[in-house]
Order: sequence, then C-alpha cells, then structure tokens
Amino acid sequence: MSAGGSSKTTWIVLAVVIIVIVAAVGAWLAHRGAPTTTTTPTTTTTASTTTATAPATTTATTTTKTATATPTKKFKIAVVSDIGGRGDLSFNDMAFKGAGEAAKDFGIEVVELVSKTQQDYLPNLRAAAQDPDVKLIVGVGFLLSDALFQVAQEYPDKDFVGIDTYTQALALQKLNHTLPNMLDIKFEEHKGSALVGALACLLAIHYHYPHTGMVLGIEIPPLWKFEIGYKWGCQWALNWYKQHFGELPEDFKGKTSKDIVLWTYTGTFSDITKGYEAAKEMYAKGAVAVYNVAGPLGLGINQAVQEIAKEKNLTMGPPFWIGVDSNQDWINPGFVVASMMKRVDKAVYIATWLELQGKFRDVVKETNGTLVLGIGTKVLGKPVTGISISTLKDLDEFIQMGIEAEKLTGKKILPMPPEQIKEKVKKMRESIPDWIWQAVEELQHDIETGKVKVPCPTTKEEIQYWREQLG
Repeated sequence: MSAGGSSKTTWIVLAVVIIVIVAAVGAWLAHRGAPTTTTTPTTTTTASTTTATAPATTTATTTTKTATATPTKKFKIAVVSDIGGRGDLSFNDMAFKGAGEAAKDFGIEVVELVSKTQQDYLPNLRAAAQDPDVKLIVGVGFLLSDALFQVAQEYPDKDFVGIDTYTQALALQKLNHTLPNMLDIKFEEHKGSALVGALACLLAIHYHYPHTGMVLGIEIPPLWKFEIGYKWGCQWALNWYKQHFGELPEDFKGKTSKDIVLWTYTGTFSDITKGYEAAKEMYAKGAVAVYNVAGPLGLGINQAVQEIAKEKNLTMGPPFWIGVDSNQDWINPGFVVASMMKRVDKAVYIATWLELQGKFRDVVKETNGTLVLGIGTKVLGKPVTGISISTLKDLDEFIQMGIEAEKLTGKKILPMPPEQIKEKVKKMRESIPDWIWQAVEELQHDIETGKVKVPCPTTKEEIQYWREQLG
C-alpha cells in the first residue's frame, strides 16, 4: 500500500480485486481444461438471443440496444485483460463492462481471462481461441499487440479485437499485408485530454494555484496522446482567458503550459504507491488538479487528495483529481472534478455486434484493420461516441457498476449512498464558475467542427517536437 496510510475506498477496491483473483484460482483448480497460466477464465451467461438489429447509438450517456433472433448455437466472446486486471475502475473494467452489456443484450456468453503479467498474454489468447464456441477474442491494451499478431495468425478462423493495439501495423511491417481477422480499435484520447487540460488550467487560474498535474503509466505511444492533449488544452485555456478577459491574472502573466503542467511517467499501471507518491509531490508544489493517466494508480492519487482534505478539513476541492477511461467521479465525490471518458465498453460492444451481424471482416477491410472512435465518430453510419468528458447525467450508469459489485461481493464499494454521491458531485460542479464549464464546451464544439486541431503525436520525432513546444 501507499506510504502515509490508505483510504477506506482504496482498501475496499483492493479487497475486491483479491476476491476476484482467489475465485479465479479456485476455478482453475476445478477445471482440468483451463489454460496453463496464472489465471483462469470466468464465464458469464445471460439471455438467449444472438443477433441484433442496428448497432447501438452510443453516447457518453445513453445506449439503446435491441436483440431479435433466437440463437441456433452457443456464441461466446473472450476478453483478455491487460496487467491492471479487474478492479482498476478504468481501462480493464470498462472492457469487461462492455462485454457484460453485450452478453445481456445479445444473449451471448463471456469468458474473462485476467493477465497478471505480460507472460500471460499468449497463453490466455490461445486458451480463448481454442474454445470452439468463442467467435471473438478481445485483447485489452497496447502491450497485447505482439501476442495478438501471433495468435491471430495461428487461428485464422477466429476474429480478434485489440484495444489501443498496433497489431495491423506489425502485420504490414512483417507480412506486407493486414490480417483479415484482426481489428485494432483506437481512440481520440488527445481530444478528450485537451478538454480536461483546459478545465484544469482554468481551475488553476480561478483558484490561484500555480500548477496542474498529470500522472502517467508506462511511456507508450497511446499515452503520448494523453500527455500532449492535456498540455495543449492548458495552452488553449490560457489563450481563451486572455481573449475573454483581456489579460491573465498577475500570477499567470507570461506563463505557458511549460510553466504550469507538472507531469511524470511512473513506469507502471499497477503500483498504486507510485501513483500516490507522484501525486503527493505535485500537490505539494501547488497543483490544483492531477490527471490520472495510469488506470488503478488513480487510487493512489485519490489517497493523496484525501490526506490533504483531512488535514485541511475540506468537504470538496480544490485540490481535485481528474478521472480517466470511466466516469470515476463517484470514487471521491466533490474531489474528482471530472473524468476523461474513453469508452472502451462501447468499443467491445460494437465489435461484438459486428461479429454477430457477420460484418466484422467487412469493417476490417473498409478500415484497413484500424477503427478510430472519438468525438463525432460513426460506425456503419451510426454515431459511436468514444471520447467525452463526464457529466452528471452519465454518473448513474457508473454508480450502478458499484452497486452491482456490492451485490456480487457482499462488500461495501460505494463511498456513500448513490443519491448522496450525486448530490455532492452536483454541488461541487455548481461551485465552479459557469464560465469555466462554458469554455470547455466551446473547446469541444471547436474540436467537433474542426475549427481547432489537437496534436496527436505517434512517433518519437513528433512527441519530441511537441514537448519542445508545450513542455
């Protein structure tokens, strides 16, 4: 656990993770055909429909889905997690959430394989592919790219999806052609990060804090998009403020994003202590908010905030932290100012729908094996919002995840009753001046319409250039 003590929420979430791991080990011992890895799939079975109508019109807040036909044979999808595993409350959990929604709506079964280390990727993917009823295998995370490239070739009759992966780039490099059964799904994280970067910078100006912060995981290309998007959003906010108010306050005059944004790569997506230590240092230097770009390390960031709140007897921020991937506002209501929602759940859901419709390989062909989801994106003509900033309206959906987890484990997950969570989040948001939220909405509109373009570095040369520009 993190130095300096741990929050009640942190211990509860970690207890849930331990329970899931123990259950998985028990299932492995009971099941002779389980893969020879440190983890074992868990299967979730729901209703009995397998084909759907049009794909869900997905937004950050609502999803309408309809299933129509009775299945003629068993249909499974498998989800292979990244090393953060279950309980990260962000990236991996969002993938499992999407699979669970597909199971409920389409009457399929879901096999979950949790990777504890990178050595689990290949055996977990192969175990999934060897199940004759598994039609679609989802690999969650950039680090699974090589393993997906290998296993997708070994099992050409199965279809594969990678979240944030570059498998098709490997195929072009090594085979000189893309794989017909592989779809990389990527997101416009740079755009969502620009929104929360602008929000954080405007908060710093309003509350007279000298800095904003960002705690990142392992330095990989997908995280470059978060990093530069956040810094760019801060610079946009400085320019916006000057345009609307004439000049910056005295304590911000002459400053750029290089002076304001504190950032660090921790080198991990699982060591919560490192998230705590990095965030604690940033708050000590005067960060008004710290952006979590490291999955479960957000629990460490939250712990650092809680210590400050206890010391100063605060009921809401500042200081704040910013959630990632899912709506994490409920974890510590009043102190999570917003979350950059990366809808991995929608990616898994839409990939399952494509498989059920028999259109998966058509989309692979049409997109050259890479589907990008973000602000204002569509799949087969249907809107699929992959990136957004959290709202009060979509909070219910993620509070429900906590409620369901409580029913499953018998443990307390939510920090307080749902209505109290929503009340505190609403009160916190209303305490922030309207002009800040209006500025963020304006930036989102300008991004959607193409009025502004957020940089999206994907190479070492590009990330070096933008670091020189923005810090």
